[in-house]
Amino acid sequence: MKLYIIRHAEPDYPNNTITQPGHLEAQALAERLAGTKIDRIYSSPLGRALHTMQYTADALGMQATVLPWLEELGGWQMTNAAGESMIAWNCDPTWVREHRPFPSSDDWHERAPFNNPDFARRFQEIKDNSDRFFLENGYRRDGGRYRIERPNRDAIAIFCHLGFGLAWLSHLLELPLPMIWSGFWIAPSSVTTVVMEEHDHGWAAPRCYGVGDIGHIYRSGLPVSSAGLIANNID
Repeated sequence: MKLYIIRHAEPDYPNNTITQPGHLEAQALAERLAGTKIDRIYSSPLGRALHTMQYTADALGMQATVLPWLEELGGWQMTNAAGESMIAWNCDPTWVREHRPFPSSDDWHERAPFNNPDFARRFQEIKDNSDRFFLENGYRRDGGRYRIERPNRDAIAIFCHLGFGLAWLSHLLELPLPMIWSGFWIAPSSVTTVVMEEHDHGWAAPRCYGVGDIGHIYRSGLPVSSAGLIANNID
């Protein structure tokens, strides 16, 4: 099974949609994906994901399935070193990295500055929804690997969000969430590819083949949106 985890195009948050440049990004993405094997499309229920997705669904002549658990994460507020409230995935990465030893995938929620008891519960919800999704697709999670209950060769496009997409990647790859959020940023309309590598011994594991690919943006001559990049803009 191959997953294309796609962040929505440049967002227009007040109007629950995407900006005019975002529509151009979504069109360029659809042109790219139109030549790609895709068997199913899933989307977050939020407007910015739905409106990005629709270009690809139309290009492929497919209907998407909306999954509520793919929506952007809520309730992940934290207080930074200056005493300001902020979304956890926008936390200053230098602040995260000054806390040693670095966290693991098992204990990150016990380490400052992510040691809010509610964070572990919310991340467990992501894990549970992900594990149900994979089980529906033939893979039963056991620890950090997956037992193959039935082989799956489907390619699936999933339209979601910055915070959620990186958090899901953290679970799939068994990497500590704070280090994923502080170490990666994925641009609007970017594509992250994860493949379930199946082996003859009956087990599979997710393997990431690329994070935040925006080749379609460059090919279309469009500017790269910096939406969600806090510290500085990009050229």
